[in-house]
Amino acid sequence: MLSKIRDKLSTWVIGVLLLLIAVPLIFMGLGNYQSSQESYAFKINDQVISLSQLEQEVFQYRQALEKNFQGNLPPIYTTKFIRNVTVDYMLRTILLDQASRSSGLVFHNESILNTIYSTSSFRDDGGFNKEKYLSQLYQIGMNTSSYERYIYQKGITGQLQDSITNTAFLTKTEKSDLIKFRHHKRNVSYLIHDYNEIKDDINLSEQDLRDEYNNNLDIYRSPVYAKYLYLDIDKNDLIKNIKITDVQAKRIYDSNLDEGLYVSPITYKLNHVIFDTEKTANVALRALKSGEGFDKVAVEYSTDTETLENKGYLGEFILADLPDYLSSIVVNLGTGKISDIIKSNKGFHIIYIIDQISDAVNSFEDLKETIIKDYKKETGTREYFDIIDSMTEMNFTKKYRLTELADKFNIKTIKSKFISKDEGHGIFDYEFVRDGIFTDDVINDSKTSDLIYLNGDRFIIAELDDFMDSKQLSYEDSREIIEALVLNQKTNAAIILHSENVRDDLNAGISDQFDNLSSFVGTIDSSDIDEKIKQLFFAVGPSNGFVTKKLGSKDYIIFGVNEIIYPEDIKNIENAEDYYNFAYNTRSESEFNSFYGLFRSSAEINMNDDYMSRD
Repeated sequence: MLSKIRDKLSTWVIGVLLLLIAVPLIFMGLGNYQSSQESYAFKINDQVISLSQLEQEVFQYRQALEKNFQGNLPPIYTTKFIRNVTVDYMLRTILLDQASRSSGLVFHNESILNTIYSTSSFRDDGGFNKEKYLSQLYQIGMNTSSYERYIYQKGITGQLQDSITNTAFLTKTEKSDLIKFRHHKRNVSYLIHDYNEIKDDINLSEQDLRDEYNNNLDIYRSPVYAKYLYLDIDKNDLIKNIKITDVQAKRIYDSNLDEGLYVSPITYKLNHVIFDTEKTANVALRALKSGEGFDKVAVEYSTDTETLENKGYLGEFILADLPDYLSSIVVNLGTGKISDIIKSNKGFHIIYIIDQISDAVNSFEDLKETIIKDYKKETGTREYFDIIDSMTEMNFTKKYRLTELADKFNIKTIKSKFISKDEGHGIFDYEFVRDGIFTDDVINDSKTSDLIYLNGDRFIIAELDDFMDSKQLSYEDSREIIEALVLNQKTNAAIILHSENVRDDLNAGISDQFDNLSSFVGTIDSSDIDEKIKQLFFAVGPSNGFVTKKLGSKDYIIFGVNEIIYPEDIKNIENAEDYYNFAYNTRSESEFNSFYGLFRSSAEINMNDDYMSRD
């Protein structure tokens, strides 16, 4: 089977494979994403993912993130970012499952159960504890089916990855060449042409401006203006309006209590010290057992910064929050006991349980607000997705007026001010919203727009209410715009022509610019030159002669690589082995990524780009 898989691999390229695997994504697993919805997020081979399905996955991911970050999501977790991560994960999940199956890999139910039963977070002194299992899943917002799908997907994908990465290798010649190339120097001569200096030398005539106006009259017109009636559906508003009584909340509590979901795990209050060597750890252990305190031992023997700052106090934790090498000891240690020396890849540890708070059932009063909040969020979210599906289906035929949709879903119509294709206000500030309502269907045929998503929690649907057509602008009204446009055009043409002429003269050896060339000699790690310029220098070989490249948005650079200087002996290169290990690990990951890329490239994937590009 390995040879069959490796036959599918093409030549590899050294690169870094960065996989964003957020823990909250495990709830997705490999679900049944088959759907017949007309309104889709993406299609992959014979499977269709509807907008509502994707939004539900995004909603669950956001919920898990909010729990992890205690409601304070970092700025990077925008709706668009979460949506893209979710889609990437779903695509990868489906494709790798198909690749695994086609390669004959299997991951049996028994393997799933063994994985769950052997997980330390789900065990106590008596072995696997079902109530503890359910409680741990509840804390991260998962059910058992989702977690089992995650275990299955992780197992079968791991088999596929191991079958490829475990067979990767680098020859001695490849090792030497890679290290030499990584640490080579370049001798470069270069010259920068400043856009603004070229611009200052450009002269515009009145005839240039009038020719631009007369030749492009259609450009110089006033915008089209329109007013719209629209419906604004916000999931958060629906959630706020959901009603739930205390009696309903208590019924939910009792139901979940029967399933063991409200059991708080045991909390341990711990002392902890870590040492670089086992010898030091043994000396410290004898001191502790003779009665010396953790604070004194930490200061006297440990070199770990955190240990020193906290004077041996680790804090309060549940087992799931501790690494396996500590949790496996804590669960059997007992309060007031000092552990033996624990070895890990971090060093040598000694721990002591100061106190522990037994597992207990959270009361209804303690959980009431959370239950109500979760119920409103879940019910409001379902209502939101139901509206999306129903309104999408009704709006697909374009037979219903906006007022009919408003009556059907009991939503108030809103009237906009006049807006143009290029400028709006409020929710119409967004270009993608204006693109969705300035269409032939809406403007010329008086039909309703498609559903336009402002984000994952809100969308609008609009209909034309009033219209003002475009008018021709006079030359005087357009003059300021014309000057800026013509000046930009002439400057761009001039800097390109000037840069190319200098490049050609330098390559021919007839340029008068040789004395004005700057020099760079250094490696890819050099910090005495702009990073963008340096990246260009290391992307071109000496056989290219002088080349011209755009530098940033306006300036141009002309440069030539005079010489590449390789190190004579890689043994004298500091950290050369570290780079070799990086290269080897990267190669094995790259081969797996190459295999996945080949499989993905052969799949039929159709993305709803308009939807995916929304903020």
